[in-house]
Amino acid sequence: MADFEDKIIVFESYSTVVEANLAKTKLDAYGIPCFLTDENLTSLYPLRIGIFPGVRLHIFREDAGRVKEILNEVN
Repeated sequence: MADFEDKIIVFESYSTVVEANLAKTKLDAYGIPCFLTDENLTSLYPLRIGIFPGVRLHIFREDAGRVKEILNEVN
């Protein structure tokens, strides 16, 4: 069974692919492993209207605190 730290969680959902990729690029620059899902669905159906959550950013649970700090930074 995997440890608590090894679990992957959905950290945030974004309305657009651009927003999601900006967040991912910032995390990549800090060396935080992450990936996106549902990018194609968001492009096909830009008006989500509760059908699906949008583009989802996945991270390791252990990185959640650091990810929150990084994404809330004002440049």
